[in-house]
Amino acid sequence: MKLLKFGMRFWITLTSVFSFLVGWAMLAHAPKPVQAAAAQPSSSVAPLPTLAPLQPLNFSSNGGGVQQQQFSIVQPSAPSFFSPRQVFNTGGS
Repeated sequence: MKLLKFGMRFWITLTSVFSFLVGWAMLAHAPKPVQAAAAQPSSSVAPLPTLAPLQPLNFSSNGGGVQQQQFSIVQPSAPSFFSPRQVFNTGGS
């Protein structure tokens, strides 16, 4: 049993280190993102297009007024026969 436990710990350690090194190598050799400012001179960069602002949303059914709804949270009460001692009673010694 002791040999099996040592073998499992060794295997998990070895695979963890190997996975870390492989991931590090893959990240190091991955293609780098292209920088837009470095690819083109700053004088020839075209301005970005802008969008028109959106119209406000109107969810009320009467057209103009805003109706506020009140919400209440009702928490159910525990039954009177429930006690925390009953939860942990397993019948063991």
